[in-house]
Amino acid sequence: MSTSKGTALVTGASSGIGATYADRLARRGYDLILVARNQARLEELAARLRTEAGVAVEVLPADLANQADVLTVERRLRTDAAITLLVNNAGLGPQGPSLDSDIDYQDGMIAVNVTAVNRLAIAATDAFAAKGEGTVVNIASVVALIPEMFSATYVATKAFVLALTQSLQAEAAKAGKAVKFQAVLPGLTRTEISTASASPSTTWTSPW
Repeated sequence: MSTSKGTALVTGASSGIGATYADRLARRGYDLILVARNQARLEELAARLRTEAGVAVEVLPADLANQADVLTVERRLRTDAAITLLVNNAGLGPQGPSLDSDIDYQDGMIAVNVTAVNRLAIAATDAFAAKGEGTVVNIASVVALIPEMFSATYVATKAFVLALTQSLQAEAAKAGKAVKFQAVLPGLTRTEISTASASPSTTWTSPW
């Protein structure tokens, strides 16, 4: 008899916070759908978790800066009745201060940190509300609370994630929908996003 708690879909699951969520959820009995751009890393993580945690793990490669890929993940959230938990973790970090930086990169960051997060959170909420249960976990950042201390566009994206989570919770509660929400506000965390976000042409430093 299966002891699964349902399926958790985790975005940005190939490394860092997303991979840690995947590991912990698997060990708590969740089957997994792992979403990220790097299929090789997803496959490696999936194989390890199948062996160590004894759960079913599916890999769903997707670049959430690409609208077609976002729509693929959204459709999965809306149609897969086994999914009971979304971890909206995928995100891009800043390359430095927003002024005099690459505006195209900032647009890409907004696409991943705001547009994709919004579509997936709403899709999951709609699906969970319809079946009467489910949880949405959105990964924001502590910088959402101290906007003057970090890169403007990045901070704005994380403030959006926090406000979105709070507002969706209020909307679901008013509608009597049994959906749970959590916004996670990590501080500076040693992951690849912090390394990849550092620009070699600037002396940009974090506030911590």
